[in-house]
Amino acid sequence: MNDKTRIARPAAKTAAEPDRQSCDDGDTTVFVARDKTGANDHPPVGSNPGLIPSAAADFTADATVFKPQSPQQELSKGLAPAREAVHFEPSKAASGAVTKTVIKGRFELDKLLGVGGMGAVYKALDRRKLEASDSEPYVAIKLLNDDFRQHPDAFISLQREARKSQTLAHPHIVTVYDFDREGDRVFMTMEYLEGAPLDKLLREHADVGLEFERACSVLHDISQALIYAHSHSIVHSDFKPGNIFVTEKKGAKVFDFGIARAVSEGGISNSVGEKTLFDASTLGALTPAYASLEMLQGAEPAPSDDVYALACVAYELFSGRHPFDKVPADKAFERNLKPKRIRSLNRRQWRALELALALKRDERTPTVDKFVHNFFVNNTWKWVLGSLFALMVAGAVVGYTYLEQANTAEQTRVKAQLEKKLAQELLQRRIADKKEAVERLIDLSILTPSWEQDVEEDLKDYAKLNPADSDYLATSRRRVGELFIAAATGQLNLGNLEQADSMLARAADWHGSSSEAAEIQTKIATERKQLQARLEAQRLAEERAAEQQRQQELREERRRAAVAQQHRIDTVLDQMEGALQCSFDMRISAIGSQLQRLAELDSGKAAKIRPVLGTELSGCFTKLAKEDPLRVEPLLKQARSLLPAQAPLRDFKLDFCGHLQPGSGGRGKRYSCADRLADGTSGPRMVVVKGSGRKPLVIGKYEVSNGDFARFCRATGQCADLTLGAASLPVQNIDIDQAKAYLAWLSAQTGQAYRLPTEREWFAAASADGQQEVADRNCHLKYGGIEKGAELVAAQAGTGNHFGLVNAVGNVQEWVYGTDGDLLAVGGSRLDPMSRCLATTKRMHSGAADKVTGFRIARDLN
Repeated sequence: MNDKTRIARPAAKTAAEPDRQSCDDGDTTVFVARDKTGANDHPPVGSNPGLIPSAAADFTADATVFKPQSPQQELSKGLAPAREAVHFEPSKAASGAVTKTVIKGRFELDKLLGVGGMGAVYKALDRRKLEASDSEPYVAIKLLNDDFRQHPDAFISLQREARKSQTLAHPHIVTVYDFDREGDRVFMTMEYLEGAPLDKLLREHADVGLEFERACSVLHDISQALIYAHSHSIVHSDFKPGNIFVTEKKGAKVFDFGIARAVSEGGISNSVGEKTLFDASTLGALTPAYASLEMLQGAEPAPSDDVYALACVAYELFSGRHPFDKVPADKAFERNLKPKRIRSLNRRQWRALELALALKRDERTPTVDKFVHNFFVNNTWKWVLGSLFALMVAGAVVGYTYLEQANTAEQTRVKAQLEKKLAQELLQRRIADKKEAVERLIDLSILTPSWEQDVEEDLKDYAKLNPADSDYLATSRRRVGELFIAAATGQLNLGNLEQADSMLARAADWHGSSSEAAEIQTKIATERKQLQARLEAQRLAEERAAEQQRQQELREERRRAAVAQQHRIDTVLDQMEGALQCSFDMRISAIGSQLQRLAELDSGKAAKIRPVLGTELSGCFTKLAKEDPLRVEPLLKQARSLLPAQAPLRDFKLDFCGHLQPGSGGRGKRYSCADRLADGTSGPRMVVVKGSGRKPLVIGKYEVSNGDFARFCRATGQCADLTLGAASLPVQNIDIDQAKAYLAWLSAQTGQAYRLPTEREWFAAASADGQQEVADRNCHLKYGGIEKGAELVAAQAGTGNHFGLVNAVGNVQEWVYGTDGDLLAVGGSRLDPMSRCLATTKRMHSGAADKVTGFRIARDLN
């Protein structure tokens, strides 16, 4: 439970509640609870969770991720709520303030130590211990919090944690005293420790690690704790620095067996002789940075899972960093990450740690005991040698100082005796270690070539260390030979004659020939003749039935192939249908991939479905274009590229103004639109207005500018004799034929039918359907210090009317067609007096070029 816990409440929580998620470091426990405002008596604390008396405000532990897997419900019918479990006793102070919280009349809460996924941990005074004058009256008490208690298996989870912790009575495992409840409060008590959590120590020694001897000491303590737990068939399952506490006087201790599970050769089993009806793994807790690949994949727990976590912790002890930079094992496996060599470790130690860090279980050191042996065992004689040598040197120095004037010959004699004794003791220790290694290998009886090589090398080493003990060497070789003879007998009984022959040959290599081996060899020869006779009879019988069986299999194979083919086609069609969900996020490339796959499976069906896809996509684009045609454009291009021959897509006309409501242009820039030109750029800005007869009309937001007209001139080369003014000013001094040529070019570029507006359309747009006109029109006015109309202003200058049209009145008068098809100039120009420069102003026009006449584009809304 030593993790950073964040309670994720429902979205209905007020916005004033701080966002704790910003504090997450990637290993945070997230527990989603009911929205029971005020129900939790123990608010989340960002300090040191678990059994750790620390007030560090920036404490961050390696977090456990809880994944609830069953619906929330009542704990059980026998756990009815009762709010008397924790009560407050009034203070004896004069103020009468409440200062004490007492549980079950015995445990007086002193301070909050931390919170985790299951609840809060407090330092508490045990009144019974105090009455008994106990020198250590304080205990740690773990209370199940309200959010976790809503999980249906919470009560059982805490009971199981206490039960397993009580079972694991070990100096390096936190001692659990009792498990109890009062009302709806469930709790357990355990020993109170003083010191620091390992994850905090590692943060203080980031990128350097602990001192080598201290790191070895911590690693030894926690390894012994895991070895002991595994000997009781219990895997911790959430081993990490946050669940390790380095005490001041009692070494390192492991705690929080909250999700530990009992294992056996057959999987999950009960370690205390009762039928387990609850598995804490249903709470879905694990720490990604320390969980093995198999745990992340949901496999059954095994001791090697704790080996991987222990190796990660060991790597941090010696280097100050995680071997894979906190990348989970599955991601590290996908990226083929390898841990960097730790230079402070010798070759044997690094090899032991590297094997324990293997991401795949079958390549990883199988047990903690094996890892400890590989890492520590060969250092024993070095430590003995170093200690004795240090004592010898210290004694020699003291003796020399004390007896400096004594007999030098006596000192030399004593020194020689010590060296000889040390050498003898060292030799005996090495002989005993090597003999123990030989015995261990023979007891393993793996009988593989690598095993044989290891035994052979150890026996050679033993012979060099103790050449006089030839009897042990001969006995050991005989024992190995007997193992192979026994294996040969087993293979013979199973009918594996070749393997039996191989075993006999290897037995002869180890201990020569024997009567037992000769007897087995005779049986093998007899069995081989009988086997040949049986095989011949079987061959003849099988050949007669072979053809019939072959024909039947061919028919069945054809049937299965047809079914499998249809299944593959159905799968592709289902996936294609899913990819066809109409939205702006739809992936045309995915549809293309499925179509290609279908063509590979059944080209005829793919040809039939292409027109269907064209029609479906066309209908979808029509729907989406009403919301945002700009987002439809790339989808349409992809669809046309995928299905170039489909008429619904080829002929689809995307109206970039189709999503706008008539009369909305005055609301701002995003309520205007522009058609796409052939080069991918945008044409003139337009707005949608209520045209004549209430029919929607797309009309230019601005008068056509010299810049707009210059694009036409550059593209067509039709303006050789035309001199245009500033690009921002409205175009003028062109005749009506040149304006029509521009409209035709714009139509060809966009695929839309551009034209001049009619008189009624123009008036409806310019007057904003009868609403008040804009006051700052550029018409002739000279009054006092105010002068307007002296020159043209930019086409985009000024304030638009309620429909969004700018300079509809004044500046240049604009060409329109009257009801009889006559060409008119409407809206007045900069030369017209302000009083006659109105939306109703109009005059007949010949279409000749002049300096005060321009035009505005228009087209119908598709």
